[in-house]
Amino acid sequence: MRTAMPMSGRDAVVLCVLVCCVPVQYWLTQHSSLTTDQRATELYRLVKQIHIVAQKWLTTASWRMWLIGVQQKYMANDYSHWYNLDDDDPLGECPAVEVWNFRSPDGSFGMSPKPRSIRPQGLKWRIGQVVKHSLFGYKAVIIGWDPKSKAPEEWIQKIHQDNKNWREQPNYALLVDTGDREMAQITYVPQENISPIINYEV
Repeated sequence: MRTAMPMSGRDAVVLCVLVCCVPVQYWLTQHSSLTTDQRATELYRLVKQIHIVAQKWLTTASWRMWLIGVQQKYMANDYSHWYNLDDDDPLGECPAVEVWNFRSPDGSFGMSPKPRSIRPQGLKWRIGQVVKHSLFGYKAVIIGWDPKSKAPEEWIQKIHQDNKNWREQPNYALLVDTGDREMAQITYVPQENISPIINYEV
C-alpha cells in the first residue's frame, strides 16, 4: 500500500519556484539583452528574494510572532505605541545597576534593576509613559513596575489599608511632576489608580 509523503507550505513554495525557474529562464533569454552570466545572477537574486519572503511569511513561527504583536498593540490595553521615544535626549541617563542596588537592595517599590524580558499579561503601562493619578490628581512618569505589590508589609498595610486587591495587581513607581508637587517625589501606585495622558510633558 502506497502512502503519500506529506508536503508543507514551505515545500510547496520551493517546488513552485523550481518549476517556474525553467520558463522564467527561457523568457529571460528571449526578451532580455543581458548576457548569460547576468541572467544567472538575476535569477539567483530572484530565487533568494523568494526564499526570504517564504521564511518571513510562510512559517508558523513568523505568523505566531505577528499575531502576538497585533494582540499586544491593539487588544491588550497597551497605549505605549502612542508615544515617540526621544533617543537624542541628553538628560535621559539611567543610573547604574549598582546605584539601584544600593537604593533598594530587595528591589522593592518597582526599583529592581533585574532585566525583565517578558511583560506580564496584566501589565497595561510602560516605563516612560506620562500618567495621572485618579485619586490625587497629580501627573507623573512611570520609572518602574512590579507584577504585584513588592514593598515592606508594614508599608502595604498602612497605605493599602482595606484595598486588598491593590496588593495583587501591578504596582508602578512614579516620578511625580514638580508642577503638581513642589518637592521631587517618587510614589508607588496600584495600576487601577493611574491612567495615561496624551500630548503632555512633565
